[in-house]
Amino acid sequence: MSPLVIAILALFAIAAGLTIVRMVVGPSILDRAVASDVLLTTVLCVLGAEAVINQHTRTLPIMLIIAAIGVFGSIAVARFVARKEQDR
Repeated sequence: MSPLVIAILALFAIAAGLTIVRMVVGPSILDRAVASDVLLTTVLCVLGAEAVINQHTRTLPIMLIIAAIGVFGSIAVARFVARKEQDR
């Protein structure tokens, strides 16, 4: 494994760790929703980097599914928060 790959994986691991901390500590549900989106994006970036490094496209369907889950999750949380604020 080359030093560049190790550096890339270390940066993504640090980003994922900080994002998980934000998901646990986040003061509001919106902070946690944004953190979950960032974590999904980090996973997408890791899969994309792996695909580029190994020069294949096998992970592309998985990346599309993860992106769809992220979008639908964000929409669900936004609708939940909007409905909760209307009830007040």
